[in-house]
Amino acid sequence: MRLLVVEGNRKETWQKREALGGVPYHKRFQAMLRILQPKAEVAIAFPADDDTLLPSVNQLRSFQGVLWTGSSLHVNDPSPAIWRQLAFAEDVFKSGVPFYGSCWGLQVATKVAGGQVASCLKGREFGITKPIELMDSGKQHVYFKGRTEKYSALCLHLDEIVKLPENSEVLARNDHSEVQALTIRYKNSEFFGVQYHPEFLVSDLVFIARQMSQSLFNEGIFETEEGIANFISDLEDPSNFPSEISNYSLHIQEVKSWLDCAVRPTITKDYQRNQNFMLNGQFSKRNGKNVKNDVSNIKPSP
Repeated sequence: MRLLVVEGNRKETWQKREALGGVPYHKRFQAMLRILQPKAEVAIAFPADDDTLLPSVNQLRSFQGVLWTGSSLHVNDPSPAIWRQLAFAEDVFKSGVPFYGSCWGLQVATKVAGGQVASCLKGREFGITKPIELMDSGKQHVYFKGRTEKYSALCLHLDEIVKLPENSEVLARNDHSEVQALTIRYKNSEFFGVQYHPEFLVSDLVFIARQMSQSLFNEGIFETEEGIANFISDLEDPSNFPSEISNYSLHIQEVKSWLDCAVRPTITKDYQRNQNFMLNGQFSKRNGKNVKNDVSNIKPSP
């Protein structure tokens, strides 16, 4: 199985996170995939950066699945780092490769497919979600075959889906956001995404709470600084969580189901032939400058 993980943050953002002791989003996805598909070959793409080379539509077809991470960006901001990601997501949809996204990944796919994203009406959702409720469509969907009708997950988002694209179906919601899980059929691919972060560990949330403590206080998520400290203390005790959070295999189960039901069936006898796209194609820059015949920029993860 060959998978492409797309980092949603700029290089300076994920490198700063790493320098402060956090785990960059693409590396958290890599770690999750080592659990779910230990034999998979995982490559990383960085479309937020203008000095990176990206696979063409044909080269994308050498992958069995594309997974898009979270980001601190806002999809409606007029930024080249966002425009490059939207253009690359359009190519992913054209490729016909199964497509998954967490949080930012969901918002990027929705925007490209014609939906709309805006700031959360109820402000930032942070920490542990309000109970997520499966819609009738979600209860019957293979991606949620292991979920109860209501469950919780780790989350961090300031934006949400406010208008659905055509050919989409809401699979889950909660009292904070009407779209917590969504499928989209657009161009040649089917996308599945969630607004929360199945890939997160509790330690990721501890790191984020410490780094964002002043913002969380200013936004009124916590009334006092002591409240933030108590929240972090509670996070460090697994007995405070429902099983779908304390048990990581339960927390990532919809990603596992997507790999099993959407990605694995695409592995066919002509898989080896498709690898030629990586050898003969060219990765193109998204900044409108010259194109290079160079595939060295995207490599398997260690």
